[in-house]
Order: sequence, then structure tokens, then C-alpha cells
Amino acid sequence: MAMVHRRLLHTFPVFFSYTVLVPARDVVLLFLKYPSPGYAWVYWIGEALAVLLGLGVILEVARQLFQPYPFLRFLLKALWIVAATVAMAALFVLVLTSGAQKVFESIIMLERAARFLQVCMLIVVLSLMSRLGLTWHHHLVGIAAGFGVYSALDLALLEFRGHLHFVPDSAFVLLRPAAYNLAAFIWGYYFLKSWRRSPVNQLPEVDLQTWNNTVTGYIDQWYRRYWS
Repeated sequence: MAMVHRRLLHTFPVFFSYTVLVPARDVVLLFLKYPSPGYAWVYWIGEALAVLLGLGVILEVARQLFQPYPFLRFLLKALWIVAATVAMAALFVLVLTSGAQKVFESIIMLERAARFLQVCMLIVVLSLMSRLGLTWHHHLVGIAAGFGVYSALDLALLEFRGHLHFVPDSAFVLLRPAAYNLAAFIWGYYFLKSWRRSPVNQLPEVDLQTWNNTVTGYIDQWYRRYWS
């Protein structure tokens, strides 16, 4: 709703599609019997689409970051090539995979790869903030922060549950949606916060003559110190 209100659908169409897909799938699952084949297929098809859209968000953020800078556009082209290669490889694997269990395992593998890339996306955005002129209230930072936090927590939960066995299944099914809800809270905060931004009606008064005299004095001091 915040994105619609601020007319940001054309700016972040993939991210908007992702935020609509995830709750829409969950609403559909509420009306399906569990366990049942229909529930499983809706869940896993929605999961596959969410993974693809999550990868698309990485490209969308990269495009917004690198497009204004000609010297970084080659990175954007490289990302498109890598993404196309990965998508074709994933499609090839799914076509050759026989059996529903193998398909589900392939989706899980792609999901973990997407989570790792989303964490990397947050690291890249934070590293390039000052160089690209971004601030903490920028929408791109909010999108990257939400995905990065969610993906990091999700990968940690999967590791603690699958290999270390620190997290029981009863806690896992609650903590994983909680991690996504935390990401949704971060996105909502960033997109709603800008509504309360007050416009600047008047610039502060500046005494340019005083500034000029002060700078001239410092220049004279520097000149006398090094050239006298």
C-alpha cells in the first residue's frame, strides 16, 4: 500500500511483485487441507516463484545502483549474464529431474543460493553507500537491509536445524516466518517513513561575506607559513 501510494510500482516492479506473492500464497494455503497434494504443490510452486523474484530483486537493486554510473555498467551487464546462465541451468536441472522429491530438493538448493546472494547484496550496498551517494533512508538501502537480515537469519536457522540440531522443528516453523516478518517490518518502515518527511520551505540565511573573509584569512595564514 505504501508503494502504491508513493507511485513506486514502476521503480521497483519486481520487489513489489515479491511482496504481493508471498502473502498471497499464504492466504491460498489457509484454505487448503494440510497435508494434501494440492497444499504441497501450491507451497512449492510459490516457493520457486519467490526464489526467482528474489533473484530478480538483486538485479533490480543493482540496476538502480549502477545505471547512473557508466564505469559500473559493465558490472550490471555481468550480473545479467550470470543471472541468465543460472536461470537456464536451473531450468535444465528441473527438466531433467524426475520425481517430486528431486524437484523440491532442487528448489531448496536454489533458495539457499538466493539467500546467500541477498546477504551479499546487503554487504555490497553498505560498502558502496558513501561512494554512490546513498543515505540510510534511501529505498534501495531499505530493500537490501530487509532481504539481507531475512536471508542471514533464514540461513542461520537452516544450519542450526539441519546440521547442528539446536533448533527443534516446532520452533523452526515459528522462527522462519518471524524472520520474514522482520524483513517486512524493515520494508514498511522505509517506505512509510518518507511520508512524514516535511518539505523545506525556507533555506537558512547565509552571510557569504563573513565566509569569504574567514576563508581568505585561512589562505593568508597558509601562504605566510609555507611561502614566507
